[in-house]
Amino acid sequence: MDMLSKFLQTDLNIEKPVYLKRIDGELIVKAIDSKTLTRLQAQATHGKEMDEQLFGAVLVSHACTNMNFGDAKMLEKFEASDAADCVQKCLLAGEVLKLVNAIMEVSGFNDMTTQVEESKN
Repeated sequence: MDMLSKFLQTDLNIEKPVYLKRIDGELIVKAIDSKTLTRLQAQATHGKEMDEQLFGAVLVSHACTNMNFGDAKMLEKFEASDAADCVQKCLLAGEVLKLVNAIMEVSGFNDMTTQVEESKN
């Protein structure tokens, strides 16, 4: 099979379940494309500095398919201003990192640390 045929048969809708022990449940994360990644990085950038914690929260709020962190009940419960703020308030730091790593993995990145460093430059 030639490369054109392979690309035409591939699916960009890649998902992965991520188990969170504290919640005793799975969040489903989806792959993101490079255009979306750039937009999410811009949302977390102030001046020339990207806020890594905010980037992780924005990424998780965007890529979780079975949880709406912007739901009015969630925002009220966690006194959050938006979905990313809710992620930061309702998940532990290690849980956010676990989800970010899974999102980056299904998006084709093998090493999240390398990606964050490259995005800063």
